Amino acid sequence: MSSARRLSFLAIASALSLPAHAEYQFDRIGEYDAFVDGVLQTDANWFDDDHRDFVNDAEFRRAEIIFRLKHEKGTEFFVGYDPRADKWLDVYAKFMVGPGGQVRVGQYKQSMNMEELISTKNIDFVSRALPNLFTVGRRLGVDYMQFGSNWTASIGVYDRELTNNAGKGTGVIARATYAPIHEAEETLHLGIAALSQDQAKGVARFSTRPEADLANFRLVDSGNLVEAERNNQIGLEAAYSNGPWALQGEYLRADVSRGAGFDNYVADGYYVYGTWFVTGEAKTYKQGKFDYPVPNDPGKGAIELGLRYSAVNLDDGAVLGGEEQNWTVGANWYWRSNFKLALDYTAVSSEKAGVSDDPNIVSARFQFMF
Repeated sequence: MSSARRLSFLAIASALSLPAHAEYQFDRIGEYDAFVDGVLQTDANWFDDDHRDFVNDAEFRRAEIIFRLKHEKGTEFFVGYDPRADKWLDVYAKFMVGPGGQVRVGQYKQSMNMEELISTKNIDFVSRALPNLFTVGRRLGVDYMQFGSNWTASIGVYDRELTNNAGKGTGVIARATYAPIHEAEETLHLGIAALSQDQAKGVARFSTRPEADLANFRLVDSGNLVEAERNNQIGLEAAYSNGPWALQGEYLRADVSRGAGFDNYVADGYYVYGTWFVTGEAKTYKQGKFDYPVPNDPGKGAIELGLRYSAVNLDDGAVLGGEEQNWTVGANWYWRSNFKLALDYTAVSSEKAGVSDDPNIVSARFQFMF
């Protein structure tokens, strides 16, 4: 039995005896409370092929475990690791600086787009939307954030990813959010983010799977953009929640400057989706991010329905990366605070270099949190 599978069985067996919550305080070390939490995920994708022969697949995707030390004055230390993927997650220290200020040092998700900042275990669909291909993900860096009850402003610098042979490139990034409406069950969120990154080894590339993480093909792909010098991005985001209803959307654009006589490359994408908690729950909101709610009746769970449209355009001049537009309808069932079942249906429309490929996809996820 693999170490990841042993971890899965041990985590489930341990957490079934715990109260219904998504983290567990197991000790107090000096002035710090010690917590452990994690997530186990198994995914499945089924394809109704069009042009390419996609392969139906099911896979144990994640076995994330996170240890956290938290001081009452706000200092925190995180160490996260996924033995299934052999990959480091959040590994950083956070310190409070004066009233409403904090500094992070280490590896963490860069604050570029809202959907990426929402944890995988809390996203509203099995896979993130197409424009997430522009994200830089987790990187080693340092950032400073100032925040109030309804706004945030952050700036930071970053470099490579902690895991070997992963993301590379030195960059600077900034994000600001404002919630002109921020009440118990109603929130209006607005945000803007930008980054400028030096391209490691002078090559850039953008591609994505068709909102099915186990897909064996990518329908849009810019290919290697040689002589790439800088990757400049901007992101706009907006979201509104009112009781059990929520809307969310983002637009992202990447502009890659190139040397040696090559034209600059521009690509962009956007998504918009709506969700409804049939059982009446309302999403929570804090510091520019939404989170899923605890079910009103943990024994019966919470049911959420969603509809999403997303699009990306990777064509620009001589680069025929392709265009793709997807419609997704999804349903989630949250039981207690530990289990989640998700089921999505995605209708894909894509074209690359004059060739259309429009498969339909069913995606499922079983998730256990502890």
